Amino acid sequence: MSGASIPNLGEMALHLEYRLIEAVSAGPMGKEVSAEIAEAVAGAKDMDLAGLLAWGRALHAAAAVCFKRGDEDAELLHDMAQRLIGLAFDRIALAAPPVPESLKH
Repeated sequence: MSGASIPNLGEMALHLEYRLIEAVSAGPMGKEVSAEIAEAVAGAKDMDLAGLLAWGRALHAAAAVCFKRGDEDAELLHDMAQRLIGLAFDRIALAAPPVPESLKH
């Protein structure tokens, strides 16, 4: 497999964030954007760590845009972002190997 075919997750995350910010900057979220976000959050349990963090970051940025203009979607977007970022941290914590008894104080 060549390096060119491996997706750049950072670039994909920034593209997602840009796309979402662009959508909410145009005004209140429409049905299409809301449906895409709802689908992503509903499928969070199946996302890999990079996906959780990318969506969490994008939703958090979108929430900031909505908050700035006083949009009621801000709190909902922030809550969803926190949920996804929390799931990511839970996965990291659960994946960590247990501390050997000899290292515990």
